[in-house]
Amino acid sequence: MTTDRIKNILQQHNGHHSPLQKLLKRSANQRAWTAEFRAVLDAPMRYEVEVTDIRGSQVYLLCRSAAVATRLRFMADDLMSKLQPLASFAEAKELKLRIARLSAEPNNSASR
Repeated sequence: MTTDRIKNILQQHNGHHSPLQKLLKRSANQRAWTAEFRAVLDAPMRYEVEVTDIRGSQVYLLCRSAAVATRLRFMADDLMSKLQPLASFAEAKELKLRIARLSAEPNNSASR
């Protein structure tokens, strides 16, 4: 019975992709976009940003810090000129930046 449910999750229905297939495709796209984006950045900044989505002319980025987001804002015109020749970013005209939230510090009051 469990095997049947797994098959249903993975199979297309009426020519439509399953939710799992859509999720896996989106994840693969994000990894590919991020790799392409990082290729135009210098080494120290390269691993401080990820592409989360490309919608029309907007590229959505997740930055690890406000400092990285600020630097990317100043570099936006140069980055766009380097990205637009790439197929994934051909329509891109604007960067939308978001800063990742840091995880909260663990509460040490339990050890008192």
